[in-house]
Amino acid sequence: MNSTRTRRVLGSAAATAVAALSVGTLAVPAHAAGPILSLDVGALIQIQGEPTTQPEFGENVFVRVGRTGTAPVPGAKLILDTTGLVGVAELTASGGRCVTAARAITCDLNNLSSPNVNLTDHLWLSAVPGVKPGTRGVVRAALTAPGAESAYKEFAVEVGGAVFRTAEIPLKEHAKVGSTFSPAVRFANRGGVSAARAVVEVMLLPGLKVENWPSNCEYATDPGQIGKEGFGTPIATTHAVCTVEGQVLPNEPVRLNGLDLTVTSEAEYTFADFSVFADPNAAAAQGPALRQRLAFQRGTGAPATLTRDSAEGIPSGYPDINGHFTEQEVLADNGADFGLTGTWAPDASGRAGTLTVTAANRGPASIFDRSGGEGTPFVRIQLPEGATVTDLPKNCRANNRVLGETQDRPLNKFDCEAFGFFMANGASSSHVLGVQLDEGTVPLSATVSFQNQHSDMEEGYPSAPMSWDPNPENDRIKVALRSLPAPGPTVPDRGAGTPVEPVSPVVPASAADSTGSGSGSGGGTTATGSTGGTAATATTPRTGTGTTGTAGTGTPGLADGGELADSGRGDAVPLAWASATALALGGAALLTSRRLGRRRS
Repeated sequence: MNSTRTRRVLGSAAATAVAALSVGTLAVPAHAAGPILSLDVGALIQIQGEPTTQPEFGENVFVRVGRTGTAPVPGAKLILDTTGLVGVAELTASGGRCVTAARAITCDLNNLSSPNVNLTDHLWLSAVPGVKPGTRGVVRAALTAPGAESAYKEFAVEVGGAVFRTAEIPLKEHAKVGSTFSPAVRFANRGGVSAARAVVEVMLLPGLKVENWPSNCEYATDPGQIGKEGFGTPIATTHAVCTVEGQVLPNEPVRLNGLDLTVTSEAEYTFADFSVFADPNAAAAQGPALRQRLAFQRGTGAPATLTRDSAEGIPSGYPDINGHFTEQEVLADNGADFGLTGTWAPDASGRAGTLTVTAANRGPASIFDRSGGEGTPFVRIQLPEGATVTDLPKNCRANNRVLGETQDRPLNKFDCEAFGFFMANGASSSHVLGVQLDEGTVPLSATVSFQNQHSDMEEGYPSAPMSWDPNPENDRIKVALRSLPAPGPTVPDRGAGTPVEPVSPVVPASAADSTGSGSGSGGGTTATGSTGGTAATATTPRTGTGTTGTAGTGTPGLADGGELADSGRGDAVPLAWASATALALGGAALLTSRRLGRRRS
């Protein structure tokens, strides 16, 4: 597990009192008109008790700056008054835009052109020699610009104080829907003084719940802030802040008890995040910001407790930026039926109309894809010769490649976004294409299938391998565009006098194609359409089954009625799914778990 996670650094409400600062260079009057500047930094930053050399490009102070409006704000400056750090710590900046004079650091931000961006000037705090563990100082910060309303923040710096470092939690495999278990949340105090309490922040994703929250926990439901901030798809989460009173001595290992997780019908692959702090206002703590926008309520169950535990697996030494964090991953014996449906609505002439294709997760599980798109299906529409697209949705595009090579003729093949990295039970996405048919009497049909990135670069993908799907039959269908000869209702079959059977409007792949659908491992998805609702289907183990098509042979069973055989596996078309690298969030953006997008081996 080698990903990094940098939480958004948010100050507590008390930090807003710094707006009235009048210390030296910070006494800058606010402006009533013009853009409003914003300054975001943690209320408490904890550093090691001994002087530490700054690593190359290292930083342990994360600041975000911004402005309202759309126009750049010229002349923006960040001023850091470090007078309150005398005898405690030294603050330096090595980004090239900052100069230090006496106890003030001034960073020239020039044209501030973003509403919320990380400061990239490598701010570094180091303790002064001989400082007593637990000693605190203060830094006063101001963001100013001519004609703009200034922003002010104050943050405390604690040297060698109580700070927790967590152990990794073992993966829980073959979890049964409805079962309850206790996650092994274990941590130790790696600071130089005792902690009076442990503040445990919890985030549960769909598929996990706490039946009865402990009475020393407060919890709230978030309808989908993660998606709004990072991926465009809402993900309902549950947040909790548990405050467990009790002294934790330096280097003492403990375990959290009394917080049991229940596996729900939405689980297939899911996880819970735990962050442990000695102070509720620690720089990486989300509690203060969450309380500003969510309605928390107190649990009624038996209080959570801490018990002394083994130090095995708990890293020693002072924690890095992610040292407070651990995660419980869960693989449940469950599945989700992904299915395709399609309809053809011709106009009065019968030679033009609209083709509507819908991709849906019929549940019961919600599906995540942590592989960065390899397991995320999109929809491929293969039109026959004699059919021409006249109106292509903006989230669809032509694909004229086979195994990554551009062909010298159009393939009448179109790829449409369906899902991102998460798709909730009951979610769906639809695409409506305008299609013109050539004159003629030959039946025509479109082939619609789930595909993924591997489909376009490797052979043997008649449809996307989705290990969670217990019903691959509806992962590849045919939609009749002209099922009866024109103009009459029937024509003789090669002169034999037997009427031609009309083509079924929608048939599963297996009904017409012996290749069936592929099997393999995959992740989960996000619907680009509506979400919600429930769907009932039998639960299945994670490993799906199916027959993989023969490489390079096309699909002759589906290419009837003059249809162009779906021979192309295409090139990798980067649609709108979330990539693993998109989750290197930079600075300290909240978004979601540091591992939401990491590759899972």
